[in-house]
Amino acid sequence: MRTLSNTNVNVISGLVSLILGALFYILTYGFPDMETDILGPGFLPKLYSILLVIFGLIIIINAIVKRKREENEVKSTNYSFLYGLASMLIVFAYILVLPYIGFYISTILVMLALLYFLKIRSYIILFSVSLGTVIFLFTIFEKLLKVPIPSGSLFM
Repeated sequence: MRTLSNTNVNVISGLVSLILGALFYILTYGFPDMETDILGPGFLPKLYSILLVIFGLIIIINAIVKRKREENEVKSTNYSFLYGLASMLIVFAYILVLPYIGFYISTILVMLALLYFLKIRSYIILFSVSLGTVIFLFTIFEKLLKVPIPSGSLFM
């Protein structure tokens, strides 16, 4: 079985990031225009899509630059590819359960899962980062920006 090198995994990840960023950016054109808002509802998704494309380009460029160095190293296994795939599956599960259990609970659960998956075993770090992220998002979006956050259909 042929294993993927870190360079190939990074190039593939960068290309996926580029494609998703471009797709998300195109999808933002379907957002309605609001005359009362200068930026409009599509501003933040467009910004995130552009950042996704930029980060994808950075990953690809970084992989190409480091390709020569990697050729001299011992071939690595495809564990990094499996870790990336597992992380994407966790995020996909997050997207699936979000409408049912709500943003805050599902975000806490996905943060706990991803941090534990990254081999962080300190309960203090696991819970403080997860809760801190949710409290930060609650304060910024719901309190300051008055953005309604989905609470989930199970709690309505």
